[in-house]
Amino acid sequence: MVTEKTYTTFDISKICGVYPTTVANWIDKGSLKAFITPGGHRRVGQVALLKFLKKYNVPAPREIIVPAAGKRKRILVVDDDKLVLEVISKTLSSGPEKYIIKTVTDGFQAGQALIDMNPELVILDIKLPGVNGFEISGIIKSRDSNIKILAVSGYATEEIRKSILSAGADDFLAKPFEIKELRQKARRLLLK
Repeated sequence: MVTEKTYTTFDISKICGVYPTTVANWIDKGSLKAFITPGGHRRVGQVALLKFLKKYNVPAPREIIVPAAGKRKRILVVDDDKLVLEVISKTLSSGPEKYIIKTVTDGFQAGQALIDMNPELVILDIKLPGVNGFEISGIIKSRDSNIKILAVSGYATEEIRKSILSAGADDFLAKPFEIKELRQKARRLLLK
């Protein structure tokens, strides 16, 4: 699993030369993407911080600049089946593209990973326990329409496919799937 460094409002205030409350206001207004810890603290992922600094022409300290390897495409995989996570992770990280893969098993982890990792593609099982994949798809697209979503499900009816595509997914893959088809769909979505 990929673990990205996160920053507190205090850390960011030192970088930007402002008060921590100013950083909290940026987060609350949606200018700076962040997540809230279970304890109620704001945290900002490294990629989100770098995007913010670049957008507002704030020089980024050397220690937070993402190395060249950071240019590899990032994929977040959300599924409650650990075997499926392992297969998808091994398949996509070992191909010629060598994607950076992060796997999570629930909606809470997915929300945190979206902010920390800022993936270009989310592979989302739409039938997670206690989580509505259709709603998650819509939330992802409302926050960042550039993130591509490949919805997967073992319940592969035409009605479900149409519904998830209407909810914001860019493509659909029925379980069980062929490894070749998974690679093709991921590659195609990442090239858009």
